[in-house]
Amino acid sequence: MNIDLDGKTVIVTGAGRGIGREIAVMAAEANANVVLCARSRGQLEEVAAAIAGKGKGGVLSYPADLTETAVTDELVKATLAKFGGIYALVNNAGTNSIANLMLAKEDDFRAVYELNVFAVFRLTKAVVRQMIRQKSGRVINISSVAAKFGSAYNSAYSSSKAAVLGFTRSVARETAQLGITANSICPWHVDTELVRESMTRRAKMFGKSADEYLQAIIDESPQKRLIEAREVAALSVFLMSPEARGITGQSLNVCGGMMME
Repeated sequence: MNIDLDGKTVIVTGAGRGIGREIAVMAAEANANVVLCARSRGQLEEVAAAIAGKGKGGVLSYPADLTETAVTDELVKATLAKFGGIYALVNNAGTNSIANLMLAKEDDFRAVYELNVFAVFRLTKAVVRQMIRQKSGRVINISSVAAKFGSAYNSAYSSSKAAVLGFTRSVARETAQLGITANSICPWHVDTELVRESMTRRAKMFGKSADEYLQAIIDESPQKRLIEAREVAALSVFLMSPEARGITGQSLNVCGGMMME
């Protein structure tokens, strides 16, 4: 199926690398206007250069820290000023905190929730307001299979991503008759820089090398591999398509069979 998002504008958070970068590139390949948001200006410039010429759409880079409450309205205003509308929002920006529960710090827990939950709430609220005016839109939240089966030494991340699942379902029910869909994507370990950094920290907790820990993760997978960022991106772009209009309130796994439901 050839997905064409010509004339549609997509906001992607955490777009500087990893999953967000691939979603942005694939949306551009489908002719969307793409708004890139991440903390690193340098990363966004690199992604914007990679997008250039891939489709018919334009690109807007918006370096910002989404934990700052004022950023939300400013990002939406900048997007509307340049492109006139917002068709899809991909809440991909996220962080984690690796810690034994007994040693976990409340400040670290709160920091994870600030980006993984509250930033998602604020930006979704602002963007859905515009989608209601348009009577169309797609909200796609990147959660994790860790939200469904838990993850040892990762209680802040797992619980925050579970909150995203409940939030997504509530948004889906509230907007179902307004031409808007809301869905979550739940990847397993994706082969990105961020995931490899996380694996290195976890490996130290278990007294293993990073390579040993990585191999243990791969061996646990039914497919014996890590997920590729482009696999998550492909599902994201499909959810933006007209053919996906009947899919809402779902949490879709991209996990190589780690979670079967």
